[in-house]
Amino acid sequence: MDVERIFNSETTEYVASEARKTTPCGRFLLTLDHFAKFSVTLLIECLWILWDFVRCYPKRKDLSGQVALVTGGANGLGREICLRLAWEKCKIAVVDINLECAEKTVRDLHEMGAEAKAYKADVADFEAMKRIRQEVLVDFGSVDILVNNAGFLALLTLNRATPEQIERMVAVNVTSVVMITKLFLEDMIRQDRGHIVAISSPFGLSPTSHTMYGMTLYAIRGFMTCLNQELIMKGWQNKIKTTCAFPYYIATRKELTDYTECLNLQGKFVLISPTEAAEAIVKGIQFNMRNLTIPAGFYMPMTVLGIFTPRIIRRFYQLAHGWSSNFP
Repeated sequence: MDVERIFNSETTEYVASEARKTTPCGRFLLTLDHFAKFSVTLLIECLWILWDFVRCYPKRKDLSGQVALVTGGANGLGREICLRLAWEKCKIAVVDINLECAEKTVRDLHEMGAEAKAYKADVADFEAMKRIRQEVLVDFGSVDILVNNAGFLALLTLNRATPEQIERMVAVNVTSVVMITKLFLEDMIRQDRGHIVAISSPFGLSPTSHTMYGMTLYAIRGFMTCLNQELIMKGWQNKIKTTCAFPYYIATRKELTDYTECLNLQGKFVLISPTEAAEAIVKGIQFNMRNLTIPAGFYMPMTVLGIFTPRIIRRFYQLAHGWSSNFP
């Protein structure tokens, strides 16, 4: 049976299935069979992981000479990632909607002795990104490291967001990451190497009341998890790596500092510098870290927190940060 043909079919005709449903006894036996096979697989995989760890302790990956493309690379975290990659002797394509700031970043990179060039584009414009892909290919060659950093920051709840804001946020924070990754993944598959990075947030690990912003961060986490699984199922996991970063509040945007001052939160939450965050992200690339929180060590606690009821999560935030019941 041609599986690809079935799932790629564009027909809208509805044809009723004649398959019989699984009986209760059949469901029980299938569940038992799957559980047994999963247990054996898990045991074997744990032994392999232990053997790999003993046989070859994780080594730092050499990034020198590799081509890195950073979206939103003109300012803030994106700029610091560019500067940090320059220390690793990467060739850097700085992509940003603000060409003037991107060119300033490139001048700083040139002063460090790095090869770099600025490219103007709205990441939500797929045709513009296709054009930039061709330009980067001519200027530097195929992209080895893709850093999806560009994002639309707006701490919006669903009832306060306008349809235009929702569309723009999804286009920049989610759709652009998916489409740009697809665009450059084709080259990575062809050249048998690559590393894809996406920036989420702790809001991608546990809920936030800012529904629209939080939704896009959850979407990035889900996309990167599924992409990594696709690479494994295709047998590409040793050639193409992924990293999803979850940095806490980064002191880059005035909106965030104003936000914390408004809620009287200064000194009550984790605040990190863009330099520290960039250092951790580049380290994640070098050591092929699939997920990393910045600072380190928060991934499991935040993930566990996300499984509790909204009331428990709210009580935790009130206890940790002193947020009132009027928190937006």
